[in-house]
Amino acid sequence: MERGKVKKKDRGKETEREKIREKGKEEKRKEVEKGNEKGKEEGKRKERETEKEKQRFKGKEETEKDNSSVLSKPLLEPPEKNNHILVLGLDGAGKTSVLHSLALNRVQHSEAPTQGFNEVCISTEDSRMEFLEIGGSEPFRCYWETYVSRGILLIFVVDSADHNRLPEAKKHLHQLIETNPIIPLVVFANKQDLEAAYHITDIHEALALSEVGNNRKMFLFGTQVTENGSEIPSTMQDAVDLIAHLAADMQ
Repeated sequence: MERGKVKKKDRGKETEREKIREKGKEEKRKEVEKGNEKGKEEGKRKERETEKEKQRFKGKEETEKDNSSVLSKPLLEPPEKNNHILVLGLDGAGKTSVLHSLALNRVQHSEAPTQGFNEVCISTEDSRMEFLEIGGSEPFRCYWETYVSRGILLIFVVDSADHNRLPEAKKHLHQLIETNPIIPLVVFANKQDLEAAYHITDIHEALALSEVGNNRKMFLFGTQVTENGSEIPSTMQDAVDLIAHLAADMQ
């Protein structure tokens, strides 16, 4: 009888150990399943993020492609449309290079000065802006005041390293802003990468920008377009954002 009881106790212990082992296996299985589910969720999350990134890149690519496709429309006759964002400045200041770089979000040099009129459309995520660049040589300056009188924003580009022509640029700029007392003014002190370039504080003084009027919105940016194909400096991207904001307020 005693031996029978011992065997029953042993079988009871074996059964208990078996239950513990089964319980351990079950818990381990649940942990594996939980880990698999977590892994699947993490995978889905990464897929969603990748897809969003692709969409953002695609949107940026399409915007740049759109800008490139309507980048430059040289015109010999002045366009009839009003409400342009005007890009003016003396010949050689770098207006076309700056404008194309803003449109493409990368440096794009222009080999020759604009002979006439140049329409450029720049698209951003939130807006579509129409720019009109007018040649800076003598034959085309007669159109400047006509278009400034009905433009929504004036971008005036100067060559920061061409000290001798800054007084001439100042004279034309002040004549222009008298034509339209409320048009916002954005000045690009261009070619800041050149050794002879005046600092933007010197440009501010040379152009007498403190005299443009207290009621006019006026901004001054130091710009440069150096290595062709490189990304534009952050200051130029900031300028695009500001110009879009100012243009939206004026329309």
